[in-house]
Amino acid sequence: MSSVDLLYFEAGGYRVVTPQKMFGRSAELQSGDVNDEGCYREVAAEEFFGSGSELVAPREHVVMRESLAQTPLFHSLVVITLVAYLLMLLRSWNFIGSIWVGGLRSSSEHRMAMEGGELPLSHFKRSAAILGLVLFALVAVRIADTFVVDDVTLESSLLNYAPLVGMLFSVVVVAWYYSFHKVVGWLSQSDSLAELAAVGYINFVRMVVLLYPLTAVWLVVDAGEGFVVSILLYVVTGLLILLYLKDTFALFLQKNISIFYWILYLCTAILLPFSFVVRLFPEKFM
Repeated sequence: MSSVDLLYFEAGGYRVVTPQKMFGRSAELQSGDVNDEGCYREVAAEEFFGSGSELVAPREHVVMRESLAQTPLFHSLVVITLVAYLLMLLRSWNFIGSIWVGGLRSSSEHRMAMEGGELPLSHFKRSAAILGLVLFALVAVRIADTFVVDDVTLESSLLNYAPLVGMLFSVVVVAWYYSFHKVVGWLSQSDSLAELAAVGYINFVRMVVLLYPLTAVWLVVDAGEGFVVSILLYVVTGLLILLYLKDTFALFLQKNISIFYWILYLCTAILLPFSFVVRLFPEKFM
């Protein structure tokens, strides 16, 4: 490097140091050309950096994939649902306590109406249903996140607004459920569909009240550390689904309707929208 180059770099604010000051007293500046054998000379760490140096194995660089369940919107909605659930505990403790005590009995709605009246019960069920829709959207996002493979790069819009997509999916499911019961009830001129809708409504409210504590923990815990919570959530969810099946089955028996129609009802009203979602789910996430 010429003196003109040195002056240029120093004028630009750079400080030129000698190899000895940078690498040690035994360092010397070479030309940078290859040696006579046509390759660079390989030196030990002690020779290059000093006698106190040692060569260590590099740390494995772990690339963290983008997660649908680790966005500010997702965690904000979890906090909002927690506050809403706590407010429900304070304002509607009689109803929630009735569900907790009689969670496995199908007469809980009648008992709640007797304790608080029809109008407060309707407000409570509406609040619990809205909370359940948001919670269902968050669960859908968390489940979808488990199917995202490690080498997929998610678009920022999908990553940041995945909970809103889940809420849209929840609204579509509710709209399908409501429209199905209304249309079939109108075509059949029967009140059985309205009774089935009422059974599904109160069972959904019961699920929200009973499953929220476990579900909230499952939403925020790491996938590798929530084994016990996941098992408890699966067991309680399975019991509540069996309770819903029991209630609908008892209604079909009471109406003297063939069991074939009960199976057809479950497949059409419940399983059909979810089968569409599974079929339309992007293959790259599977």
